[in-house]
Amino acid sequence: METINSMERVNQVYNSVLSSLNDVLIGQTNVKKVIAASILCDLNSRILLTGNTGTGKTTLSNYLASSFNSERISITSDMLPSDVQNQLKTKRDLELLQVDELNRASGKVLSAFIELFAEKQLSIAGEKYEFHDFYVLATQNSADISGTFNVPQAVYDRFDVNIYFENLSDSEKRQLFFNDFESPIKSNINENDLHFTKTTVDEFKTKKSDEDLMMQIFGLIDEMKINGQKLFAGSNIRAHKYALRIAKLVALSNERDYILSSDIAEFINYVYMHRINQNVAIIGEEKVLSIFEDVQKKILAVKRKR
Repeated sequence: METINSMERVNQVYNSVLSSLNDVLIGQTNVKKVIAASILCDLNSRILLTGNTGTGKTTLSNYLASSFNSERISITSDMLPSDVQNQLKTKRDLELLQVDELNRASGKVLSAFIELFAEKQLSIAGEKYEFHDFYVLATQNSADISGTFNVPQAVYDRFDVNIYFENLSDSEKRQLFFNDFESPIKSNINENDLHFTKTTVDEFKTKKSDEDLMMQIFGLIDEMKINGQKLFAGSNIRAHKYALRIAKLVALSNERDYILSSDIAEFINYVYMHRINQNVAIIGEEKVLSIFEDVQKKILAVKRKR
């Protein structure tokens, strides 16, 4: 009975978060789903929001940050690592870090972020400043905007999900322009709910059938190829572990204590796309997307064994 009640509560929290996100963003259905899953499955999620200006990235980031003890870093091209360190070293109780326009940061600043994101600490003049779990919500505009840099693969790999915001359709623009749509400033997301869902994911006991299913899915992802070359340069261990957390959260939100292939299929773009070997990905974005769509279909065809 306790397990059933826990799943019911996860379902209620997930749908409540989705509903609140509907009040913030027009359209972006898939964005809302992956945001909800990411913040509910782990209090330490590193989330990158990518897309053209005016698609809602900063609006969403500000809305979510309003529920937490948050700090905001607005990147400029002349920023130094010491600027980041000095701003954060007294924020040991940080719960959410906003990073605006990540791809305006120099390589040295990005190196400071790698340590912070990966180890939850900053090393300054021989001293280490440690932090508890905290979310990262970073935004970056499309790479063709002036004043942006190429972000190294090592930095992208520290993000759990990279969520691409599509441009608004004409009907969505009409709703924004003519229906007096105004996003709320203050989030109603409850911190106790977030701790509950994260803990419930931690306590999710996988069965052998769950493990066999996920191992088969991970194998399909690892073998993704383009022009005969593997898409991924590394082992994807970090990505697979996060994908499993997402799958558990989605299963629980559907009031199940077992995993289905559909629990992860619609999220693979967000968890894996930014981890592609950049030398391979340059072959063509459209072709890469078609490969992901093909693998998505293969994942959905994977069935649980009883």
